[in-house]
Amino acid sequence: MIPQDAKYLNEKSIRALQNLKNNPPSVDNFQTSKRSAVLVALMANSEGDLEVILTVRSSSLRTNAGDSAFPGGKVDPEDVDLIATAKREALEEVQLQPSESQTLTILSPVLSRQMQVVTPVVVYCPAMAAADISSLYPNPGEVAAIFTTPLEYFLSPPPGQYTSFEMQWTLSNFRVHRFEGCGASNHVLGEPEVDPEDHHSHASSPPSQVDRSKVGWPVYGMTAGVLIEVAKIAFQREPDFEVRAPGQVDDVALTAEWYNRAFGPRSSL
Repeated sequence: MIPQDAKYLNEKSIRALQNLKNNPPSVDNFQTSKRSAVLVALMANSEGDLEVILTVRSSSLRTNAGDSAFPGGKVDPEDVDLIATAKREALEEVQLQPSESQTLTILSPVLSRQMQVVTPVVVYCPAMAAADISSLYPNPGEVAAIFTTPLEYFLSPPPGQYTSFEMQWTLSNFRVHRFEGCGASNHVLGEPEVDPEDHHSHASSPPSQVDRSKVGWPVYGMTAGVLIEVAKIAFQREPDFEVRAPGQVDDVALTAEWYNRAFGPRSSL
């Protein structure tokens, strides 16, 4: 039964966790040894609703600096599986102990914009509530902040807090999602950092003057796409917005076939 300890959860959240636990096995036909895993860590807030732990990547990192992201990273040789990778990275980045989370499901891999094959590992933290994130600690070399956002936000964002655009990606046109104002009410700050690419809101203020601890952080791209999928499975409904671009290819097997031709051991492109 999920969860073992339901003292923080309302009935809706208990059903959501069970839906994630019952999610069918993921499809993974990607032919690569260069893999990463991310931890989609869920916990309850004071109303018993599910929230997800996210980080803000340090501005000193070489890739995706300043972006909102899941804890996660590349597979190390000592990792026994992708679950171990995701939990190890969460320990390194935010001090979330591996024993504090229960694995619910593993989603099919997604591609980062650097064409890294990334596997989302969805877990529940039964002994933690969203108010407990002060017990987590941002690794100064990797993480500028830790915050939580309600999972259902990624199905029903407040008015004015969601935008999207379309672009060509892998096999077809693709819709990229962006959610604003995440984590303003529940976060832990590391070393002070600013968002150097704040073009989408607060246009009257220079980017360096935007205080993200007050207005929240944007969640977009691959991270937003994964959260939409997790929320769809958990709450068994579609979002209030259009998820896919017209003609968007959303078949994991076809995407893996394209990737293997382009980047696999016998790539032909």
